[in-house]
Amino acid sequence: MKKTLSLLALAAALLLPSIYAQEAPATAPEQDLIMTLAAPGEKTLHIKHLDNGLVVQEYSGKVILINFFGKHCKWCMKEIPHLVKLQKEYAGKLQIIAVHAQQKMTPGERHMLDKKFHFNYPIYEYEENPEFVMYISHRTQWQGGLPFTVVFDAHGNYVYSFPGYASEEDLKKVIDFAIKSSEKKPATPASK
Repeated sequence: MKKTLSLLALAAALLLPSIYAQEAPATAPEQDLIMTLAAPGEKTLHIKHLDNGLVVQEYSGKVILINFFGKHCKWCMKEIPHLVKLQKEYAGKLQIIAVHAQQKMTPGERHMLDKKFHFNYPIYEYEENPEFVMYISHRTQWQGGLPFTVVFDAHGNYVYSFPGYASEEDLKKVIDFAIKSSEKKPATPASK
């Protein structure tokens, strides 16, 4: 009797993992991965993974510059005026998206930064969008240093990243390159 129970227990132990494996839902392939960026008072963004970048569906056809910054980062504060100026200068061709990556700003802190810099691009909080921040960290090997900026052309292809402060001149060079590379047609799948 004990031998029969032991054999049944062994058979069950061997079969259960395969049964659970068959019933487990399949995960979506990475190319189908869509994340959101959301914040009160800002447009919710839908971001689709590409093999060599990403597409922000709400800003389709524009160069995307994603800037990670912090309220206590002096280099970030030095960089923000360049970003505001570039968003205005490249209107219609560029969309800057900022992600605040330190302890969440209070409404008062956000108000003071708005008053000082007159932001003309959306700002999202890391704490409300950890999935997206982890995704960027994984894809770019970003370790959390601020500021950190990533640029994608209008087709969503990765162009360049700035680990640390970027001057206005350096940002313009990369944006101009991204605009120029966007003028090329995106790669199309081979016809059958």
